[in-house]
Amino acid sequence: MSKLERYASVIFLIFAFIVRFPFDYFLFDIVQSFAVQIAILYLIAAVLASLWKKWWWAGSSIASSLIVATLFGHWFWQSYPSTPSKATPFKVAHFNVWKKTTQHEEVIRVAKSTQADVISFEELNDRWWEALQKGLEAQYPHWHVTTRDDNFGIAVFSKYPLKNAGLKYFSDVPSIIANIQMPFGEVHWVSSHVLPPKSAEWYRKRNADLNDIAAYMATKKGYKLAVGDYNTVSWAPVIRKFKKTANLQDTRKKFSPSWPTYNRLLGIPIDHIFHSPSLQCVSFATTEKTASDHWGIVATFVPLK
Repeated sequence: MSKLERYASVIFLIFAFIVRFPFDYFLFDIVQSFAVQIAILYLIAAVLASLWKKWWWAGSSIASSLIVATLFGHWFWQSYPSTPSKATPFKVAHFNVWKKTTQHEEVIRVAKSTQADVISFEELNDRWWEALQKGLEAQYPHWHVTTRDDNFGIAVFSKYPLKNAGLKYFSDVPSIIANIQMPFGEVHWVSSHVLPPKSAEWYRKRNADLNDIAAYMATKKGYKLAVGDYNTVSWAPVIRKFKKTANLQDTRKKFSPSWPTYNRLLGIPIDHIFHSPSLQCVSFATTEKTASDHWGIVATFVPLK
């Protein structure tokens, strides 16, 4: 084994462990977000190393891929339960509309096509709010909204009444909280758009936001839904902590990236719908592509009690 092969094997393994167990810093968080792509690249490296008969290099590449894949490997054997025959399902959808786009009708059409009972929208300015209100108010007579000139305007549209709806600032940006009066009971709702980890400061604020949202949801009993663009992936440490603290479950049971729409190869799942154990998720999917840089997401639930 040459020195190059030995060094490459060690470097591959060290990098894999850093991806799997990242340091608490925003750059490592960003790298871990692309764990699926990194695992695939390791497999490609293993194939190339095998063709060159660099067996140690190939072996370390396969081992590195497996180490990284432990972050998302559970998706390979998960499946959704069938809908109970006596249950009445309901749907929840979420869209980050990308404030700068002007193709309102396209997003409204796709939102309607989900046939969701409750829809969350993010990155709303006054122009987007006017278009959404006009396009959706007939089907969704209940809403709560705050518009902003930055990317953190937010709204929720519902077919059912919103009780105690309001804004809650877990940090500098607003979330919408409400109790949705569903036919089977009251659902505690929070929809949020947290800061992206573009710097060490924003990384800390994002994590603090998610921790505070989780702590808030932990105080609620019964049916619960937490929805939004959390600017982090399903396997991130902060999301694992979020689910444990809030006692919420992930609707995803397979790899389904929601951003960016303009590069499928770099797609990562940063938009989320989390639910309480008292709600059973029977399906989850991304919507068709719109002019936004995010795919919409939609999940179907049935109440368990």
